[in-house]
Amino acid sequence: GAVSPRVLLLGGVDPSGGAGVTADAVVAALHGAQPLPVPVCLTVQGVRGFRGAEPVPERTWRAAIDAVLADGPVQAIKLGMLGDAATARSVAAVLAPLAAAAAIVVDPVLSATAGGFAPAQELAACYRERLLPLARLFTPNLPELGRICDGRAELALAEGAHAVLVKGGHGDGRWSEDQLFAAGAEFVFRRQRLDVGPVRGTGCALASAIAVRLAAGEDAPLACQRAGDWLAALLQRLGPPAADGLPRPLPWAAVLPAAIGAGGR
Repeated sequence: GAVSPRVLLLGGVDPSGGAGVTADAVVAALHGAQPLPVPVCLTVQGVRGFRGAEPVPERTWRAAIDAVLADGPVQAIKLGMLGDAATARSVAAVLAPLAAAAAIVVDPVLSATAGGFAPAQELAACYRERLLPLARLFTPNLPELGRICDGRAELALAEGAHAVLVKGGHGDGRWSEDQLFAAGAEFVFRRQRLDVGPVRGTGCALASAIAVRLAAGEDAPLACQRAGDWLAALLQRLGPPAADGLPRPLPWAAVLPAAIGAGGR
């Protein structure tokens, strides 16, 4: 069969499983890739909130990346929660030599759905100055675009990002619009806004699904459209918000039963 694309996943570990490299690895595997998760920070969080984070020692995650690359090249790299500016600067330095050959998807994390994570503005500046020049695709939501690029996608392109997907999930109105800006072209993906309440890990899931599609050779517009459609279908399965109002994880298993059933017969 075809060789699965290898996708390096850098981010945080979420012990409650809803987001971070755990979710990234699930999504990458569901999309047919070989996930290569390397945590650069550890978090303490659950559905009721974010209690703290601490960086993984740089020598540890650098050695992990070296080990992954010793096994062979990676076709895509997805960046999630980096935690602080010092880590972001080091990650940028390590990834710079890989940017030409691997599609780097930069999914900025400046807050947690469950609340309680508020990094210094220095991290936002680091995304803009160090990571955007490496990005095949930058995937901010509206608040993140505001903090990193004064709300202007064209600024992200000017800083060196090849393409920018501005996610409209934080907006309001009947439709949720994701806008993709790339090389003089603009694409709009309109989907019905679903009343599902807070959901954890949606940004991680979308960026990881896109990274796998870019690794497999799809262009940015097709990858963004298909990954967004996949995520929308998962969200649709959630139904109305939870009675307790707490954030829920994505229903990963919703896409699995048929495959497991087929394998068991």
